[in-house]
Amino acid sequence: MTESPRPRRRRPRGQDSPELVARLERSHQRSLERRAAATEREKTITRAVGDYLTAWQAISAVEDRRDRDVAALREQIDAVLARAASDITTYEQAQAAAAAAVRAHVQSDEELADLLEITVKRARQLLAVWRTADTEPLPASATPHPRTPQARKLAAPRNLSADAQSNREAAPGSTSDET
Repeated sequence: MTESPRPRRRRPRGQDSPELVARLERSHQRSLERRAAATEREKTITRAVGDYLTAWQAISAVEDRRDRDVAALREQIDAVLARAASDITTYEQAQAAAAAAVRAHVQSDEELADLLEITVKRARQLLAVWRTADTEPLPASATPHPRTPQARKLAAPRNLSADAQSNREAAPGSTSDET
């Protein structure tokens, strides 16, 4: 072992002045207070970090529950929308059948629109729905008006040949639907 070039000088304890002893004691006390304050700060920081992480975990749980609830509500909304669309389709088909029954007794789409208090465009849309839907034929009491295109098709004149009849039906201006 090598000794340090300057040997440590020991002060004899008995020779310390009371002022030095008091200063050392105050220094030691400040050091203890600083350590206690640092320990208290560390405890406070640890508690705050724990509170933060607990709140983060709670937030994550709430967000997960929220997302599950929103997904369930969206499924319910989709089911409600699907049921409503199905019901609306059913009622629109009923409207279309009713419009077709009325149309069988009037001379034009305009008259149909006027009776139903709708636009001519909507009246024609309803008639198109009725034509494309799998609907039952009109009841016997709902016989077509003789001037409607449907009535002309049903009651074709007997003196025309089949070719003349098909030409007459396909000819522009042969229906009263046009405005």
